[in-house]
Amino acid sequence: MPRPPRPSSGSGRDPRNSEKRSPLELWHAFNQSLEEKRADAVFEPERIEPGRRVTALGIDFGVGFLASMFIMLLPVVNMFLTSKMIIMIYLIFRDYFFEGRGIGKNLMGIQVVDIYSGNSPSLRQAVERNIIYLGPLLLCEVLALLANLILPLFAHILPVQAIGPLNSTVNAIGNIIVAISTLYLFVILPLESYRSYDREDSMRLGDEIAGTCLANTDMSFSNFLSK
Repeated sequence: MPRPPRPSSGSGRDPRNSEKRSPLELWHAFNQSLEEKRADAVFEPERIEPGRRVTALGIDFGVGFLASMFIMLLPVVNMFLTSKMIIMIYLIFRDYFFEGRGIGKNLMGIQVVDIYSGNSPSLRQAVERNIIYLGPLLLCEVLALLANLILPLFAHILPVQAIGPLNSTVNAIGNIIVAISTLYLFVILPLESYRSYDREDSMRLGDEIAGTCLANTDMSFSNFLSK
């Protein structure tokens, strides 16, 4: 039987390569998808003065710090948590308290709002808007804590000749953690801050992803958790 004809190679390029897009094109496509998603929004974002936002963040950081001091006094909990972890966990969840106001925003007359309903954000939205820039830092802190807990444990189990490679691995993980933390502190966070400052709607990338925005509101400490 005659063999079937071999498929033509054409230009010799893999057709899958033509579908690959540059990081810049992917970024533009991502932003376009967010814009299309916002077409269903019913609440118009408001411009919030940067000074009020910074003050609110400072207050929330102070609250998280005070909470970490009390929690770290607990004898068992302080073995598995650090002060930094407690502060970051609080900052991630803070916008779910007092119907999207938290404590800092509440004192500054600011509220996080679901742009698709105009109501207070859900727990998922509160986490999504903050975890984009705090999640990696929290993950680094967890990895560092695990390394400090696991290393002494293995030091009593493994033979002496295995301790050196284990220390090298832990040091390598530590260097990666420092690199990621440095990237976020000096690159990602400033870019997010500038984005919210430069835009008229004051929406940062976390708001775009979570479908939330900031709005001016009255101070209210009546409802601790959002409905």
